[in-house]
Parts: sequence; structure tokens; C-alpha cells
Amino acid sequence: MERIAHFIVIDDDQINNMLCKYSIRQVNGELETTTFLEPEKGFEFIVNTYSAASKAMPSVLLLDINMPKWSGWDFLDKFEKLDAHIKNQIKVYMLSSSVDPKDIEKAKTNSNVVDYIVKPLNREIVLKIIESHS
Repeated sequence: MERIAHFIVIDDDQINNMLCKYSIRQVNGELETTTFLEPEKGFEFIVNTYSAASKAMPSVLLLDINMPKWSGWDFLDKFEKLDAHIKNQIKVYMLSSSVDPKDIEKAKTNSNVVDYIVKPLNREIVLKIIESHS
């Protein structure tokens, strides 16, 4: 994967989304960050943006678990069915306040999830994410 060009944050907590944007901006103010409060809208954005991309747009998705309508797990079930052209552009990290070992294990055994991050996101975590995909 090429250098990360974009972060997508899907979380129903507006304050967490602002904190994520702030932490990403601290590390690299040039990285675009798009946030969604509703996972359905984030999914729609991913499908529309990444299927139409003429060249790869390496991106990181920070995905919460506990949200209304679609949980992070529901999102991952739908993500799994996407075309490889879309999935290969996006590295998924679960970003949750849950410290339940079952959630952590479920995330780590999902082939679409790179890692599990316990909130809050901070500068050091963003730096590690970016460095691991350079």
C-alpha cells in the first residue's frame, strides 16, 4: 500500500470525531479526514468514492463498534462483500471504548481489520498508523 492519503472516521460520537480530526491534523495537517456520524452514510461514501477512483487512494478507516442502526460489526459484514478494488484501498482499524476481550478478539480475527484501538485516538497512535503504511 502506498502512503496514506485519507482518513475516514465513522463514529456516532461527534466529540470523538473532532478529537480524531485534531489528532490526525497534529501529525500531518495535509491528510484529508472525513467523518461520519452514521455508518450507512460512511459506507455509501466509501462505495461511491473508491469504486470510481481511477487511481488508488490509500486510506485508513477508524470504525467504532457500538452505534445505532449499524454496529461496526454490521459495517464489516457489508464491507466484506465489496469489490477487492475498494477493499484494497482501505485499512480498517476498530476504534472503540470497549475493552471487552470478546470485542478485541473478534476484531483481531476479522481479515479486514488491521488492529483494535481503545479510545481515545491520540497523536502517537496516528503516527504509528501512518508509519506502518509508508
